[in-house]
Amino acid sequence: MNKAQAMKIVIVNLGFWFVAMLLHPLIRMLPTGSGSPPKIFELLIPVFFIMLAGGSTYLLKSAIGKTKDG
Repeated sequence: MNKAQAMKIVIVNLGFWFVAMLLHPLIRMLPTGSGSPPKIFELLIPVFFIMLAGGSTYLLKSAIGKTKDG
């Protein structure tokens, strides 16, 4: 893996975690009739966090598995 590929992987990985950091505050800002976020978000946000962590882990695992030769 060359330096450009490694940099792309790092940027995509940071993108995963940037989305994870912004997800909770953005969901809290959504307007609802009752003034509080829907109860389903209490389940969906952790599930989405786990999916982002899984995607990030898969990305890094595949990057570490690549060798310089190919």
